[in-house]
Amino acid sequence: MVKCVKQFSGYYGCDRCTQRGSWEGRMTYPEVDNLNLRTDQSFRECWQPEHHQEEKISPFSVLPVDMVKSFPIDYMHQSCLGVMKKLLLMWTRGKTEYRMSSGDVACVSERLEALRKFIPDCFARKPRGLQEIERWKAAEFRQFALYTGKIVLKGALQGHLYEHFLCFSTALCILVSPELTKSQGLYASQLLKYFVEKGRELYGETFLVYNVHSLLHLSEDAQNFGCLDNCSAFKFESYLHHMKKMVRSGKNVLTQVANRLEETSKLKMANGETAASLKCPNNVFVLSPEECCEVVSEEVENTVMCRVFTNLEPFLLTPCDSRLYGTYAASTRHSQMRCLHRKALGGGT
Repeated sequence: MVKCVKQFSGYYGCDRCTQRGSWEGRMTYPEVDNLNLRTDQSFRECWQPEHHQEEKISPFSVLPVDMVKSFPIDYMHQSCLGVMKKLLLMWTRGKTEYRMSSGDVACVSERLEALRKFIPDCFARKPRGLQEIERWKAAEFRQFALYTGKIVLKGALQGHLYEHFLCFSTALCILVSPELTKSQGLYASQLLKYFVEKGRELYGETFLVYNVHSLLHLSEDAQNFGCLDNCSAFKFESYLHHMKKMVRSGKNVLTQVANRLEETSKLKMANGETAASLKCPNNVFVLSPEECCEVVSEEVENTVMCRVFTNLEPFLLTPCDSRLYGTYAASTRHSQMRCLHRKALGGGT
């Protein structure tokens, strides 16, 4: 709206390319190859008038910003609440050729709920069953797309549909990592292009709605901004919850928020840093690409006794070795007890 252009439901609604949409009961964008991309110059000079609202000029156009690249796709709404939710609804309520049986849906729900006790505190939410999917938050769809979906769908979803989902999941795993975005951004772009093309074959023409089409442009945004989390709404949406809790009445709202922030800052300085809990499920860490560990007990002087796993195997080999994005399979047969300093656990859970 601030760019004063047509919405996603319009025939020329794509912010990144000039293709004309096709109405298939809903607006779809069937072209995947040889897309004619928009540029700052083409936008400012209105090379495609149908994309712009009549007699309206964006207030941002007077600023020295790129009118295309400076407005990134928000993967929270586009990929998590958009594509991931769409896939889950098709698998649970869609046509018979790609819908899971009621038994498989129940199996996936049971697996999700069984994982709750293994989800560390760095995740804002614990998994819920598919019967509550209408109440899932964006963070839950993100968690499913990046982490739990690979586990719970295995053996429950049809094999070719599962492999297709893995392309989407793997691409997102790459694009949320600053390091992998730099080194594997092109590969992620190829995976997303395949996902969109194959999706038309598996789910029909109506699958290529705006959110799915936008995957073709997602990798470029991740590379421009460092990674997807650098240009998403997650941090802002999450912080709104904290801000709402700071307000006690409708009078002088900004003053209330400012006072609570100052109080919180002083409290943190007085208390200092507190050591993170190393109890289950917050006791598993990746030490290096070759080793991970499980904290068994805390010792003296900031040391911990760990079961260190070596000879890590890939959890998946489709569409690539899952060790690329940090997903491993470990066995107690290849483990040893070792005493480590807490600082050695800095690799992340």
